[in-house]
Amino acid sequence: MRPGIVDADKNIQPDDIVWICDEKNKKPLALGVAKISGEEMIKKEKGKAVIIFHYVGDNFWNFLKNDCKY
Repeated sequence: MRPGIVDADKNIQPDDIVWICDEKNKKPLALGVAKISGEEMIKKEKGKAVIIFHYVGDNFWNFLKNDCKY
């Protein structure tokens, strides 16, 4: 939701894949698809900005964390 966004890349366009990071630690929290542009994310005060499809703790995230060795 838009109120939780403190900053965004102004080059983001609707339908771009984006990642959401923790403001303090700069660690990824989720992946999703932008519903609005980065400029709108900064300017708007309410509404949905990103459709989340993966987040910390879901099965995919845990698979990558535990099963993929780089």
